[in-house]
Amino acid sequence: MRSVLILFFLLVLLSFAKDSEAYIDPGSGSYVLQLIVASFFAVVFTVKMFWRNIKVFFSGAGRKKDNAGTEQN
Repeated sequence: MRSVLILFFLLVLLSFAKDSEAYIDPGSGSYVLQLIVASFFAVVFTVKMFWRNIKVFFSGAGRKKDNAGTEQN
């Protein structure tokens, strides 16, 4: 109930908002595009650096087995 009340209050406040006469220049758009591209390559580089660890984690190759053949953690 409280979240519905907060959402209603925010919608009422936004309905009375005045127009903003702001300007986004082409340099700002270029900067946002650069941030998106850099973030993508950072994720790709991080996955590449830790790919072997990720593969071992999901394949379960790092688990030890005892003499009976059951897995131990």
